[in-house]
Amino acid sequence: MYHFAVVAFLALATLKVVDLLEEYVPGLARIHTLLTFGLAVAAVEALDYSLFRYYGISVRDHWMGPAATGLIIGSMTTAWRVLFGWLGSSELKAPGEHKPGRPRVAA
Repeated sequence: MYHFAVVAFLALATLKVVDLLEEYVPGLARIHTLLTFGLAVAAVEALDYSLFRYYGISVRDHWMGPAATGLIIGSMTTAWRVLFGWLGSSELKAPGEHKPGRPRVAA
């Protein structure tokens, strides 16, 4: 149970770091998804944390556990973003919503 909380809070931390980077460097908003997953995988690799190891699930190679855990954490950032949007946070928008002032190319 604690490992799920670790993954959930690492996802929250990743979400906030990505939002901070996008605020200071607006051009990064174009590669939001790549930045989110890249930062999540890098953080998990730096921590050498594997969710699979703690649940006793064997993976073929050692590097696959942290890499897959990073992808799980990157995916959970979407759940946090939606939760904050549902709670009424004005800063975070749900995935797929366009920011005001940004022209839509396709209708």
